[in-house]
Amino acid sequence: MEPITAHQAAAITGARNWDAVAADHPERAASMAAGLMRGDRLADAVIAEFFDRQGAPDAMTWQDVMAALEGADSPSPPALTEFLDAVRTPPTWYDPALARAGAMAWWRFGSLQSSTLYQSLIYGYQARGFTRPLSATGRLTDGTWDRVQSTARWVALATAPEYMEVGRAGWVQTLRIRLVHAMVRHHLVHRQGWDTEQWGVPINQTYSQFTITAGFLALPLRIGHDFGLRYSPAEREAITHMWRWIGSVMGVDDDLLPRSFADAAEIDRVARAFRMEPDPDARTLVSALLDDGFRTEFPLPLPPAVANAINGAVHTVTRPVLRTLFASVSTRWVDEDIASAMGLRATPLHNVVALARPLVRSREVLRALGVFGSDTRVAQRELRLVTTQLGIDLADPDAARYGRVA
Repeated sequence: MEPITAHQAAAITGARNWDAVAADHPERAASMAAGLMRGDRLADAVIAEFFDRQGAPDAMTWQDVMAALEGADSPSPPALTEFLDAVRTPPTWYDPALARAGAMAWWRFGSLQSSTLYQSLIYGYQARGFTRPLSATGRLTDGTWDRVQSTARWVALATAPEYMEVGRAGWVQTLRIRLVHAMVRHHLVHRQGWDTEQWGVPINQTYSQFTITAGFLALPLRIGHDFGLRYSPAEREAITHMWRWIGSVMGVDDDLLPRSFADAAEIDRVARAFRMEPDPDARTLVSALLDDGFRTEFPLPLPPAVANAINGAVHTVTRPVLRTLFASVSTRWVDEDIASAMGLRATPLHNVVALARPLVRSREVLRALGVFGSDTRVAQRELRLVTTQLGIDLADPDAARYGRVA
């Protein structure tokens, strides 16, 4: 395939100033442009093999493929065997102890970090590479709550200390998502008439790079900082290493992954330098997220039918207020013109972050003084709080068995 031109990259991404950013960051921009035309060779081969072998005597079911990820001891066809061999061999730079340290730092205030998922999704909606596949598969407004919940469960499992180690629940779930992405690529290209020349490869390497490094790493840390949360330089490096490993398992090419926090910050700066022109469907996605992306639920010690009725009534009352609050607060971390294009409008409510900042800082002072116990205990409590709300039992070996994930 011939090298992609700046004009093509601008058209695919919707970045109105691609040339200007490329002039300031030539190597980064060239790498990002090339990534628009790359999928995931190993995962794509597994899916191609899966469909090619349908009807054959030794054809595998999707359940067989998923079982192979979990370590089922049965013969696998060549592409799946190559995939499994590759993912079970971590890159030489991977340090499990450093990744665990990153996970512990992440979960020190995990309830706040988990709430940034909504901002990560909104960040993705401004990129046409995210919205076009959803539009093409008819999932713009269908199942928003389930998609948010599934994504939240994956983030919780992938960042839980030790759960991203080879063979553990977070690792398995990440590989499942990786193969689902490959399935979507195959479906769009071979069955939906996806125009790769005009739109790039669906769920391409550059989209994946931005999602992991900017959307799930840099953005949550920036939001946490806005709330008053502070990480030491060592903690930032450990968190970066954790997300580098998650991105690697997800199938992001190694040369696109951040090697340090400074590297991640630069990728994020370059990504934010592009003046994006969101696809019209972005407004629909944001609206669906605000309408059906959250629920007001309390763990009530009542019969399920009664608890559901009470929570439903509370949600009906609080939904309009929370929708307005979330929409306004989200404008703090989105450029004004992009926020407007996605239907977000700033109101005085976006200053609620400033009001919460003293509480966050006070909590951090008390934590540093040991009032809440060790940092390990703090992280474990935060993890239990979030996973319980998400319906995850970390003691269950089948904790990773979830359906659709964005």
